[in-house]
Amino acid sequence: MTAPAGRDMSELRSLITLLDDEDGEVYAAARTRLLSYREAVLPYLPASDDRRTLAAQRGAEIRETILRTIFKPLFRTMKRTASGDVDLEEGMFLIGRTRYADLDAARLTEELNTYAKELKEGLSTVSDPTEFLRRTIDFFVSDKGFTGNHADYYNEQNHYLNRVLETRRGIPITLSAVYLLVGKRIDLPLRGIGLPGHFILRMSFGTTHVYFDPFNEGAVLSYDECREMVTGLGFTFDDGYLEPVTNAQIIERMLRNIIISLERQDEKERVETIRQFIDSLSSNV
Repeated sequence: MTAPAGRDMSELRSLITLLDDEDGEVYAAARTRLLSYREAVLPYLPASDDRRTLAAQRGAEIRETILRTIFKPLFRTMKRTASGDVDLEEGMFLIGRTRYADLDAARLTEELNTYAKELKEGLSTVSDPTEFLRRTIDFFVSDKGFTGNHADYYNEQNHYLNRVLETRRGIPITLSAVYLLVGKRIDLPLRGIGLPGHFILRMSFGTTHVYFDPFNEGAVLSYDECREMVTGLGFTFDDGYLEPVTNAQIIERMLRNIIISLERQDEKERVETIRQFIDSLSSNV
């Protein structure tokens, strides 16, 4: 995103001061002009977590209008892979950009590439499946420090790839996604498993499947432990829950998780924005 320069920057600052103007016509004209800046205006609007002032309320409405205008078409038109699924990495970048307009996708891609290179080197001499899985988990947990954010589970930052890579903390689905994105680069046999109330991974060796939990230090889970996890959360277990989910399903679930965090913050306008993103993604068939 390119910041406004020169005269545009001066105009933008002047327009921001009109967010609390009590003259409806003056504000309407300022709003129209601010909307024309699209994402370039986002960093200059009042903080979204302060709704006590008229300027903040109007700024929030402008922000959500711009986000909907920009990102609904992008979720609707995400490119399909050869398998007919959407690209998980592209989807996570889109999600990140809805919160961080200046998200540096190239830098994140390079970081994931580096992880993949290091992991591939660490696995190059391993042939035993048990050791292969152990080294994979150790790479993410012990070497890189990725772990579940148990202390602040509902923090919105847990949902965005750039923040998860920076803090090495996340919720089950975003931590699992880091494994998936790295694993895809080196053809690891990893798939996402969307249990009700939790998200885990499956690594396959021929017809043998091993389930493990990135949120809980990569703990390996037996069939019975998966079943007990589901029933312990109040759901009726079904064997179908242990089947892989698609990237589109992962992205939709990520968006729904963001809604849960936003609802706890009473962010009604942003919740509606995310719901519209989900509708757009669902129409991408």
